[in-house]
Amino acid sequence: VTMQLNSFDDLIAAGLKEPDPQLLLLVLLRAVPDSVEENLNRDGDSEGSGTLLPVMATDLALTGEVRLDSIVEEADSLGQPWDLIMVSSLSAGNGRLPDSAEAEPYLQQMAEAIQTGTDLSRYVVFNRAGCPVSLQTQ
Repeated sequence: VTMQLNSFDDLIAAGLKEPDPQLLLLVLLRAVPDSVEENLNRDGDSEGSGTLLPVMATDLALTGEVRLDSIVEEADSLGQPWDLIMVSSLSAGNGRLPDSAEAEPYLQQMAEAIQTGTDLSRYVVFNRAGCPVSLQTQ
């Protein structure tokens, strides 16, 4: 079932409805434009082409307390500039929350998908404000 996600909060709400506990997989991305004169559309969103670089990856237990502003604040405190957040989730089944060791290969896969330009349709990407962003690979 594909559902329309209009915000990061929609993703959290959907994840909380899952029968098994979910582990959020987060990869922070930095957008490097191909040209200095990047076009901004009227919404202030960047349009054009460029390269996405994975900056940081982490996992986070999905609970009702997960807030994008907290994630942004914590990520910014680490000093690495970033523009987008790519999200996926992982469940272990049997009512058990997966641990970080189980999440590691999936986080690696997400980072590699960005670097190799693989199909990203199974991931959700948000800007820093929590609005969904669609990415096209070339």
